[in-house]
Amino acid sequence: MYTLFPTYVVRHSDGAAIPLDPENADFAAYTQWVASGGQADQPPQPSFEQRKVALLAAVDAYLNAAAKAKGYDSIITAALRAALPASPFHDEGVAFGTWMDAVYAQCYQVLANVQANEIAEPDEAQLIAMLPALQLPE
Repeated sequence: MYTLFPTYVVRHSDGAAIPLDPENADFAAYTQWVASGGQADQPPQPSFEQRKVALLAAVDAYLNAAAKAKGYDSIITAALRAALPASPFHDEGVAFGTWMDAVYAQCYQVLANVQANEIAEPDEAQLIAMLPALQLPE
C-alpha cells in the first residue's frame, strides 16, 4: 500500500507523495496503518546506470574543484589554456587537460571493471582515491 522513502511516503493507490509530517492527514493515516501492522515497501535500488551518473558527477565536481582552487571557473576553462601557446597559462592548461583525460580514462576503466563484476563498486570517495593526482608545472 505504501513505499517509504527517506523524506516521504508514496501511497500506491494514487501515487501521492506524502511528506513525513505529523500534521499531514495522509501521513497520519500512514502511521496508523503501520501501527496496525502494515509494513511499507522499500524503494527500489538505483540501477547501475543511475549510480554511474552519480559517480561521474562526483568526478566532475572533483575536477572542477581542483581548477577552481587555481582560480579557474571550471576544469574546461583551465584545460582550454593548453590551446593558447603564447599564454602564460599554457603549461598549466596542458597539465589540467592531461590530468582531466587521465582521470576520465581511469574512471571509465573502473566503471567497466565494476560492470564486468571484476571489482566491487566504489563509493564516491573510493573512486576519487583511485584517480590520478594532478601534477601542475612549477
